[in-house]
Amino acid sequence: MERRDFLASAASVIFVPSTRSSPYLDENYVTTLAESLGRSRYELGGIALVPAALGHLRHIGQSMGQSRPKSLQRATSQLADQTTLILYDAGQLTHAEQSARMALEFARRGDDLQGQGRAYDALSRLSQDRGDYARGVIYAQRGLRLPDLANAQKASLSMRLGRSLALVPAQQKMSRDVLDQALSVGGISPFAEAALLGDVAIGLGHLGIYETAETMLSDAVEAIGRWSPLFRAQYLGRQVEIALRGASLDLAVERMHALARAIPFVNSARVNKRAADILGSSLKWDATPEIRQAREHIRTMLPPDQPLL
Repeated sequence: MERRDFLASAASVIFVPSTRSSPYLDENYVTTLAESLGRSRYELGGIALVPAALGHLRHIGQSMGQSRPKSLQRATSQLADQTTLILYDAGQLTHAEQSARMALEFARRGDDLQGQGRAYDALSRLSQDRGDYARGVIYAQRGLRLPDLANAQKASLSMRLGRSLALVPAQQKMSRDVLDQALSVGGISPFAEAALLGDVAIGLGHLGIYETAETMLSDAVEAIGRWSPLFRAQYLGRQVEIALRGASLDLAVERMHALARAIPFVNSARVNKRAADILGSSLKWDATPEIRQAREHIRTMLPPDQPLL
């Protein structure tokens, strides 16, 4: 949806009178709220959105035991999913997992296969972030067993499965096959295609396929920026990490400066933590003037309260 169309849609649900006691009982309102949260996260990152996200989580949690139309259950699942991603980006993993489980439950009540797929995708992502790669595999597999998934959801779940497998011992061959399958899924939007390219590249980096991963991340960074400053910053950070692991120091320096310039435009705990981790992983090259300058550039752009290694 174009921004102009979205604003018109938002205005329609804000100003149209409703007889319902709570706007959270209006499926159109809830759906538009979820879309608004998604757009804000893409542009700004998750930290600034946490108070709103926790407020939404509280409201939708109050309706867990109540009977609601399936269409409202589906809309509420979508809102819980967006809340999950905001909390995840802000580093609040416990709240994020709670929200993801709510999203799954509401999707089940609403007979929403796509919503269930989104929830399993989020749970796989959270499991991998905690280092529980086997559980990340299980959640992705559960999602992929759902029938009639949209192509974008199928590709994303395949990517999650491949990335989790990449970190499970003796599963590297299967991981590469699944990541290739994710890339072969057609019929997705340009935004989803750019995000998939970057996310699969991260998995290839875990497999040690550095050159291919670096190229794919370069393409993803270039393509994704017009939709999401947050994703662009995330992929820049990932590219720096992979370049350092592959000892591509010239590329690492270039991308470290680009990451430093991107940091002030998003408010993301994940981006900030990755930048801080890069300062630690690049320390052994600090005697190289170009690396030292790039490290200092990142350090000066991070928030003053960001913990450093």
